[in-house]
Amino acid sequence: MSNVRREPRVLSVISAAVAALLLVGCNPPPAAPSVAAPPPYNTSLSLKQVMEWVVDPAADAVWESVAIIITEKGENHKAPKTDEDWLKVTAGAATLVESGNLLMMQGRKRDDAKWIAAAKRLSDAAVVALKAAEKKDVAVLFDSGATIFNACSACHAAYRVGEEAPDAKPAASVTSTTASTPAPTAPAK
Repeated sequence: MSNVRREPRVLSVISAAVAALLLVGCNPPPAAPSVAAPPPYNTSLSLKQVMEWVVDPAADAVWESVAIIITEKGENHKAPKTDEDWLKVTAGAATLVESGNLLMMQGRKRDDAKWIAAAKRLSDAAVVALKAAEKKDVAVLFDSGATIFNACSACHAAYRVGEEAPDAKPAASVTSTTASTPAPTAPAK
């Protein structure tokens, strides 16, 4: 009698397994992964506006923070003095780091390889300035300003075709302290 009871249980288990396999087999195949829509970035500012309102003020905060001004009376070294001064430089450098990312966004980038490389050079140079500002290292900050200037100038030379080049910053504020040639002297007043 025990064999009689086992057969219906075995048949029930087999039937349940077959039903489960049929259900799984009847489901439609999984959908192919869809291409994600681009993030909803707001890129309503033109490239020119990003440059004038974001990049330029941030670069100026770095460039104008340190300088060696040479006159007939000697050298005058300009550097941040207060925590507030250093915070302004730090904010400018941080904005430049992120500005490289803004320039790489779809809708702003001009092409892929060269534009991305130029924007990355700006970000990389600004990271050095940011670290220098955080450490309050005037010499590294001074040198990084020159690197930022060179990154900007190279990009403008390649992409500002037909536009006037921007006014260059005074050489004393962007010349490396390790340069072999001295910075030009300003006329005596």
